[in-house]
Amino acid sequence: MMPITEFLSCTRVFDEFESLSPAQRHHAKTYATGLVAASNKTVAGIAREVLPAKGKRALNKFFTEYDWDEQQFNHERLEELQKHGETRWSQGGYIILDDTITEKAGDEVPGVGHFYDHAEGDTVWGQDLIYAFYADDKTAYPLTFRLYEKQDEDDQDHDTKYDLAREIVTELEEEVGVPADTYLFDSWFAHDSGLVEHIESYGKDWIGPLRSNRQVTYGGEELSVDALAERIDTAERNIEDDTYHIWTKKLPVSQLGDVKLVIAEKETDEDEENPVKYLATNKIDAPTEHVIRSYGMRWRIETFFEDSKQDLGFGDCEMQTDEGASRHWHLLMAAYSLVRLDPESSALGTVRSKASSLRANLEHSLKEAVYNLLSWVRDNDDRGIDDLMTEID
Repeated sequence: MMPITEFLSCTRVFDEFESLSPAQRHHAKTYATGLVAASNKTVAGIAREVLPAKGKRALNKFFTEYDWDEQQFNHERLEELQKHGETRWSQGGYIILDDTITEKAGDEVPGVGHFYDHAEGDTVWGQDLIYAFYADDKTAYPLTFRLYEKQDEDDQDHDTKYDLAREIVTELEEEVGVPADTYLFDSWFAHDSGLVEHIESYGKDWIGPLRSNRQVTYGGEELSVDALAERIDTAERNIEDDTYHIWTKKLPVSQLGDVKLVIAEKETDEDEENPVKYLATNKIDAPTEHVIRSYGMRWRIETFFEDSKQDLGFGDCEMQTDEGASRHWHLLMAAYSLVRLDPESSALGTVRSKASSLRANLEHSLKEAVYNLLSWVRDNDDRGIDDLMTEID
C-alpha cells in the first residue's frame, strides 16, 4: 500500500468538475494518484497499491461502464489551469503539434499497428497519438490529443494524421480558445500545406523545419533547400550563449508559398544528427533570433512524452475499447497537469519549482514526505502507533 497524501490532496480540483459524479470523482482521484505513485500503473496495480481504491472491478467499471464525458473533463482541466498564475496560458505562448509512438505487445488495443518510430529508428508495433501541447517560459502541459488509426490504402474516407492535426487546431481555436499566437511542429507536419493554411485561417502564426530535399525558388531557379545552403554565405550570430551561422530570406517554398526561410547551423562540440536547421515561418518580419528561440520551445513536448512514458504509465493502458483508452490518456494529462500547479495551489509546494523534470519532482516530493513523517515521529516519541496511524490518515 502507498498512501500518497501529498498528491491525492491535489486531486481535490476534480470536486469542481461537472463532468464527473461524486462516485466518479473518487475513481478519477484514485487513478490519477496511481499514475503518479503506483509502481504498477495498470488498473489492477492501481487498485491494489493506492489506499482510496475500492477494488479492481469498481475502478475498471469507471473506464468501461460509467457514463462520463472525457472531452468535457479535459476542457474543465484546462479551465482549472487558467485559475493559477503559474499555469495560465498567454498570447505569447506556443502550441506544439507532434505525435508519439507507444509500443504494445498485443493486437486487441485500439489503433494498434506498425508505425515508424523516429526515436527508435525502426518500425514498431504500437499506437500512434497526435498531441497538442502548450508551452511558455513558465509552464508546459498537454492540451488535447487524437489517436491515429491506420486504414487500408483503398479506404479513402479514413482520417490522415494531417486531418487529425487540423481537427485539433479547430478544437483549440473554436472550443477551447487557447490564445497562443504561434504553432510549432516538426518537418512531417510542415509538409502539409492544408495544415498551415488552416492555422493561418485563425490569424495564427507557425514555425516548422523543412526537410533537406524541400524545393525552394531562389534566383529564378528551383532547387532543394540543402543545395541552396551550399551556395549562400552565412553570418555568425550569438543567441542565448550559443553561436549560429545564419542566412535568412523571404522565398517561395513548395506547397507553402512565400515564407521566411532561416538556414541556421549551430556551433557545437557534440555530434548532432542534423547540425543544420532549415526553418520556415509565416512570420515574415520576425527577427531571426526570435524564430530560432521560438522553435527551441518545441523540445518541451518531447519532455512530456519522455516523462509520461517513464513515470506516468503512458503505455501501460490495457483497455481494449476506444473509450477506455481515451479515458486513460485524459486522466494521464490531468495527473501531469496537477504536478505543475503553482506552489500555493499544489500540495507538492515549492518542490515543483525546484525540479526541472517530472521524475525529479516526484523524487523530491517523496523525500519531503518521508522527512516530514520522520520528523513527526521524532518530535512525538511519547505517542503510540495508533496515534501515528491516525496522523497518517
